[in-house]
Parts: sequence; structure tokens; C-alpha cells
Amino acid sequence: MQPIEEVRKHLLELPYVTIGRRFGGEAFFYRKRFFCHFHPTRDHFFLETFVWNKLDEVTKQIPGVIPHPEYGNYGWTRLPIFSEKDTFSGIELVDKTYRYLRTTRRMSIQKDEFSFESLENVRSKIRPLEFKIKESKKRMQILMQIPDTTDYDKAEKLLSKAAKMLKP
Repeated sequence: MQPIEEVRKHLLELPYVTIGRRFGGEAFFYRKRFFCHFHPTRDHFFLETFVWNKLDEVTKQIPGVIPHPEYGNYGWTRLPIFSEKDTFSGIELVDKTYRYLRTTRRMSIQKDEFSFESLENVRSKIRPLEFKIKESKKRMQILMQIPDTTDYDKAEKLLSKAAKMLKP
């Protein structure tokens, strides 16, 4: 089996992952959320995935992974896959990306509707939820993560509960 076929097969075996098109190539979606795609070239292909704020971690842990040349600042990675041996790195990148996708949620709330009291309430009731807050002129960007878990369904339920608690 060719490397691209192996990576595609692995992606489609993940729960709730479907295939579609983006940027002129195959793209993969988790419950309609775009998170991964292929860029084929003449002699190899690039696997590009979205890893949120884990870019430095992923590039250090998986051989060959680099920040995306144009979109690395947004959390996108790039892995060139030339041969069968690169396939293992590709599958590892897919698995990490999928884990981050299932254990991370971002939401945006208008500043005048955001409450630090609500945030502290969520923080005290839902453990081990971690937050990163980024303030812009009119909005509060909230990145919620449940680290070090393999129970993705539970993580998603907790993230949904936290999001409901934070919404005004």
C-alpha cells in the first residue's frame, strides 16, 4: 500500500472522521470540522494538520514535522511524506492531531458579556480543565483543554458543559 493510502485509511478509521475537499486536495473533517489535508506533488505528498497551540511540542516529538510555512502561526503543521518510513510519522501526527481535536475547544465571547466569575466557576467545577485567555479589542478568546486523557468522549462532554456554562 502506498504511503498516502495508508495515512488515508488510518484517518478514515478514526471515529466521526469523513473525507472531503479543501485547497484542491483531499481533506478530512471531524464532525464537519476541517483539521487535516493532503497536498500531493509529483514524487511525494504533504500531510498538513491543525494542532492548536501544540505546534512546538509536535515539531519536537515527531521527526520531519515542521510549522506550516504560511500558517504555522495559526497552529498548522506540515510533514513531507516521501516513503514508507515517513508513513509512521504521518500516522503519529494524525493521532496527535486527533487527540488535540477531541480534547480542545475554542470559543469567543464578546467582552461585555464575558465574566471572570463564570470562568472561575467553571474552573472550580470541571477539573482538570485548563484555560488560556486572549483578549482582543471587543472579544475574549478562550481556549479550553483537557490534557492527558484518552477518554475522548468524556473530554468532549466536559468541554461542551464548560462552553454552556461560559456562554452568556
